[in-house]
Amino acid sequence: MTSIITELVYIYRIKVEEQLNDSTFYSEIPDNIDHLVKRRMNTVLNKYTTATTEKEYDYLKNFERKTSNFYGLPKIHKSKEIQSAINSQQNEYIKVQKPTDLKLRPIIAGPASPTHRLSNFLDIILKPLCKYVPSYIRDDIDFLSHLPKIAPVHARLVSFDVTSLYTNIPHDLGIEAIQYWVAKHRDAIPNRFTVDFILDSTKLILENNSFYFNGKNYLQHRGTAMGTKFAPTYATLVMGFLEQRLYQEVENNFGVEFAREFELSWKRYLDDCFIIWNKSDEELQLFSDILNNLHTSIKFTKDENFNQLPFLDILVIKDGTEIKTDIFYKGTDTHQYLDFNSCHPSHTKRNIPYCLARKICTVVEDEHLREDRLEELQSFLIKQNYPETLIERGIKMANQIPTNQLRSTCEEQSNNNDKIPFVITHNPRNFKIIPVAKAHLPILDQDEKMRRLINTETLLQSKRQPQNLKRLLTRARFDQQRTFSVSKCRDSRCGACPYIHVGKGMDIPNGLSLFTNEDITCKSENLIYCIKCNGCQEIYIGQTGNSVTERVRIHRQHIRQPQYRKIPLSKHLDECGGGFFKIFPFYKMNMGCDITREVKEKHFISKFKSRLNANYAFSIV
Repeated sequence: MTSIITELVYIYRIKVEEQLNDSTFYSEIPDNIDHLVKRRMNTVLNKYTTATTEKEYDYLKNFERKTSNFYGLPKIHKSKEIQSAINSQQNEYIKVQKPTDLKLRPIIAGPASPTHRLSNFLDIILKPLCKYVPSYIRDDIDFLSHLPKIAPVHARLVSFDVTSLYTNIPHDLGIEAIQYWVAKHRDAIPNRFTVDFILDSTKLILENNSFYFNGKNYLQHRGTAMGTKFAPTYATLVMGFLEQRLYQEVENNFGVEFAREFELSWKRYLDDCFIIWNKSDEELQLFSDILNNLHTSIKFTKDENFNQLPFLDILVIKDGTEIKTDIFYKGTDTHQYLDFNSCHPSHTKRNIPYCLARKICTVVEDEHLREDRLEELQSFLIKQNYPETLIERGIKMANQIPTNQLRSTCEEQSNNNDKIPFVITHNPRNFKIIPVAKAHLPILDQDEKMRRLINTETLLQSKRQPQNLKRLLTRARFDQQRTFSVSKCRDSRCGACPYIHVGKGMDIPNGLSLFTNEDITCKSENLIYCIKCNGCQEIYIGQTGNSVTERVRIHRQHIRQPQYRKIPLSKHLDECGGGFFKIFPFYKMNMGCDITREVKEKHFISKFKSRLNANYAFSIV
């Protein structure tokens, strides 16, 4: 088993490095540039001070950054070798030897990258522009609302797919597209967000997409990251900009009347395009050539069929002149829905049969075909241990809703904005705390402002998912030989750099050594650290939710000024170490919870038998 895993890791690394070695899109850089990107972003924010409110400025600027990681998602459904193995073996588990046509979708995971909040902010600003793109499709329901009921008997179903859209958009094309839509629909964006602010922010995100893979740092210098928040909106607007040229080319080659019909019938969801084509093969080829000549970097692949064609999760069927729809499942779909015996909130599991049945009833209008699909769904859910009564109730509820109501767009209710989420981590063994919280809300009535803001109706129970096996065992970061180290932040104003112990580990008494579980700098927060006295070389284990820089500042202050001392450590470091010490932050916590951090601190105190912790149980945060 070990040799198989090692071989798989090797194959994965080779495939990823094949992509990263393409100098058209990526280049290796010698060092991590996150601190430089943060400075560049601060420069942009300070340049346009009137664009953001005080809270927005604080949100965009003040957070703990973390380097983005590159990983590849296998495109299993696009591998012909895997599809062939599925069809021939007809088993829940298939065996296939190293499919040569398996490709990876490049993902850059940067939920705490220097630009991730700016990307989210820009997405909120630009998203209202998408509705002005004539071809824009929001989701399956939106597509169904634009799909005609009938089509000419000789018409064919055609779809076009943009090849690697995100990574193939040149920066100059993207900037030109954003500038076009902002200028055309200026009233859709608040006046405080100037065109220059939007364009400079877009450039900053596009040109500073750095990431890590297997011990090396890289920079993407073409396209946008599949993973950054504003990427879908950005891609939608870029394609909408190119489609303005497309409409003109269609008019020039096919006439005004067809161009008007085309603009109404041509629909697109990101990189997937759909149209019912009612012209000749030669004209379809001409149209395909026009598409592929819109821009040298944007290329399309074509799929066509006279009878049926999948688009998104819908199978479009042409029966004579009638257009029907069915649910579409990819050949690799195993229907492994959430098991009913899994540790999830009961309301989540109870809703799954109804939600899946509702989707079938939304897409499939034909009664006989709908019954067949609902029977299939029932068999899928029974395999996942759902009670038959629960499945039948969910199907019955979905069947009772008229199709026109299912296909209508639900407007977001404004009163949801008044809700205050009360978030707790789900654990079925925990006491039901929400009734207790509501019962004690009158305590807040003593304050007039709190009485106006909070009541039992505004409190909304919400549960976050706890750490599961997948999150514990898998990570976005890839290191074939996982080694991490502690380093200085290189900030000339940092008071912690002279005190920090750099490297992969630190030797401590009793012949033991400490090793870090992450790459940590002076700016890192939410961690466990070790202090070694410069005199006796004994150690102290502590924990902090603040940065290492802030923690060192407090320790130094307590050493210099006895009146502020709260723990015996300060006196010891003053008298024994002469005020000098080395700090080694060795354990980065995944969750920012004080109690969890304190428990982990006690564990390390016991494990390493740190003598300087002997007289007290907890350190001061």
